[in-house]
This record gives sequence, structure tokens and C-alpha cells, in this order.
Amino acid sequence: MQHSRPSLLHHFLCFLLVFGLAGPALASGDSDSNDKRSMTGVWLTRPASQFVLQDFVGPVPEATLMRWELEEDENGLITGYNSYFSEDDEGESASRGTLCMVGARIGNRVVLEESYAIDNGVPAPEFSTIPIFVFDCSARNGKKIRCLGHGLSNIPPTALKATLVRSQHAGEQFPVSEAAREICQPG
Repeated sequence: MQHSRPSLLHHFLCFLLVFGLAGPALASGDSDSNDKRSMTGVWLTRPASQFVLQDFVGPVPEATLMRWELEEDENGLITGYNSYFSEDDEGESASRGTLCMVGARIGNRVVLEESYAIDNGVPAPEFSTIPIFVFDCSARNGKKIRCLGHGLSNIPPTALKATLVRSQHAGEQFPVSEAAREICQPG
């Protein structure tokens, strides 16, 4: 019986196949901030986000439109802005402003925290380091994120659910003012 020699060639081809296909996946490691799931970009609420806050008169349902402008670095750390417009169910108690945002992402999980920059047209740099709201989000295929959010102890008890979609044409809707940019990211 003749002994075949293709075993060395066979092993070499298997080696190339395994490392040729698995190599790029192994090389990327945990660095998934450079992939299609990156949060960098402009995100808009679709539809308006519903939230409820506890007021002196009891629970008050409201809605808000948000425009998030986010930048994610290679380590999954996020900075940005939330420009919002909110009102109650009767179209009253309107408020608008811009909030500073910081956050982080691992895989499809995103956590963001906010503080005031502009409150109803008035710059509020003294509040830019006091967190007021937290979002816990799940990103979906780089085009949509779903979030639950809640207020912190310096605002009335508030809970929110939101769906935001990536927008390519949202530059002029709720633009971030230069004053807010300077407050959130001076220098």
C-alpha cells in the first residue's frame, strides 16, 4: 500500500484557510467602534419620543423631538449634543434646549448621560457638569437605536422611551448653537 504525501500540503492549505478567514476577525478583537455600528452621526427621533414626568399635579405625559449629534472614538467613547423640543399632550408647556452628551458603547449596547448646555434659549454653563438624564440604548444595524431613559435627582422623576434613526439630511433641524458647542466641548 502506497503512503500518500498530500498530508503536509493538506495541513498547509488548512492553515491558510483558517487564518485567512479567521485572521481579520481575530485582529479586530474588541474594537467594534470602527464598524458599521458606530454611533457617529446625526440621529432623529422617529416618531416623537413619549415620556412621563411626575409633577405637583401628578403624572404628566409629554412628547419630545430630539436630534442627537454624536461622535464615537476608536475606544467606543461618545461625545455629542441633544437638541430637543418638548411639549405636553395639550401642546402647552413647551421647552427647548441643547444638552451635552457623553457615553460609551460595547457591541450594540449604548449608555449616554446628559447635562444642560442651553435651557430655553439661555446658556447654562454652570450646569454643564451636573448630570440630569441617562439613556440605556440598543443599537440596531447602524441605522436605528431604541432607548429607555430616566431623569436623575435634580429634575422631576421622568421616564422616556425613544426610537432614533440615523439621518443623512438633518443638518438644519434643531442645529447645535456655537454657544452650546463651546459649553460642552470648550477649546
